[in-house]
Amino acid sequence: MNKIIKKIILILLITAAVSVVSIYAYRIVSNQNIESKQSAESEIDALTFYHWWTSPGESAAINALIDVFIKKYPDTAVMPTPVTGGGGFSMLGIIKPLVNAGEAPDAFQMHAAYESKPYYDAGLLKQIDDIWESEDLESVIPKIVQDMNKFEGHYYSVPIDIHRSNLVWYNKLLLSQNNINPDNLTTWDLFFNACETLKASGVEYPIQMGESWTASHVFEQIVASMGIDFYEDWVNGKITSLDNPKLLEALRIFNKYLSYVNSDYSELSWNSATARVIEGESAFNIMGDWANGEFKAAKKIYGVDYGVFAVPGTENMYGLVIDTFQHPKGIKHPVNAQRWLKNAASKEGQDAFNPLKGSISARTDSDISKYDAYQQFATSDFLAVRYMFPSVVHGSGAPESFKLNLNDIIVQFLDNRDDEEFISSMTRYIQSISSEYTINWSLN
Repeated sequence: MNKIIKKIILILLITAAVSVVSIYAYRIVSNQNIESKQSAESEIDALTFYHWWTSPGESAAINALIDVFIKKYPDTAVMPTPVTGGGGFSMLGIIKPLVNAGEAPDAFQMHAAYESKPYYDAGLLKQIDDIWESEDLESVIPKIVQDMNKFEGHYYSVPIDIHRSNLVWYNKLLLSQNNINPDNLTTWDLFFNACETLKASGVEYPIQMGESWTASHVFEQIVASMGIDFYEDWVNGKITSLDNPKLLEALRIFNKYLSYVNSDYSELSWNSATARVIEGESAFNIMGDWANGEFKAAKKIYGVDYGVFAVPGTENMYGLVIDTFQHPKGIKHPVNAQRWLKNAASKEGQDAFNPLKGSISARTDSDISKYDAYQQFATSDFLAVRYMFPSVVHGSGAPESFKLNLNDIIVQFLDNRDDEEFISSMTRYIQSISSEYTINWSLN
């Protein structure tokens, strides 16, 4: 018994040491039950995993996924650890020392493709081809999503959702009061004309934006609006010319966009910026469809209180942000780790999680009746659009170092608005890491 308690205490102490996380026990079972459920290898009947879902809508979603797991395994002690401050930007610094210390969590959240690569390169991940085979996941998960969960032909993660990045969320009442039809905002000029109308009516900041990564998110969608060929070159590390006309145009649009943004953006979390649109203080917010969970948590009705349209110029595109769960090496509870990954990939698990998260299922066989009006629209659009593109800002589309450097470049630009420095810094850095572009995206 003392050995069991010491193991649990050690996990908690290591977690506290990384300082950016807080831990809570979703369900603690009695020591007697834990002991009685140990495997032949004396595995404690417990499950630990890390995630960065901390906003109201996100928390509701992960708790729903945990509920599905607990119904199947009611005696298992489930101990999720929410990571605050930076999401995926922080996770590697937390997981790597835990794995190296022999105290890896049983699973952790991460975005697909490039964002997972540092873990793969460091030998921190266990191959999980067996889970994909036993659950017959290839028959219900699209090919592009399959590929984003692989390295060198083998699976190392399971997708839990599919989010769309290239969306403009709007307050329906505010637009109606100003005779603005969102269906007409299909170009940047028309969008900015709507912003001018709102300003003239007394809306000081027609657009809400949050902390630095949300500005990077906006810039990425503007890059996508320059066309799929340009975006493909960008994620493949081919935009290296200082006078690339589409890169210059993207920066011009970004500058114009920022002229309509709230002045306190650096002080806001992404969901606080979205909340101002929910409350009618502002009209627009470019954000992925995890924002849908915030509207739902605020009891707003899609099509009545709020709506969404594709970022101007990206109507026939779907920006992919895919959350996954990885399987670290050297875990303490391999049986429950397997169970958790299967639960996350299951139809029941995804249909509990995604309706609350605002995302759509990574599976093609989900029960669409369980999803709201926005998600039903998103699902049909996912099947209908011509192009899909992986997000750089959310970890999948380009090497991790470029994602981090892009964020730094954006922060610097927000401070000095120096166009020449922005272009020079980005193109020079892309050239300097040419060897890191190991995935060749073919998006057209």
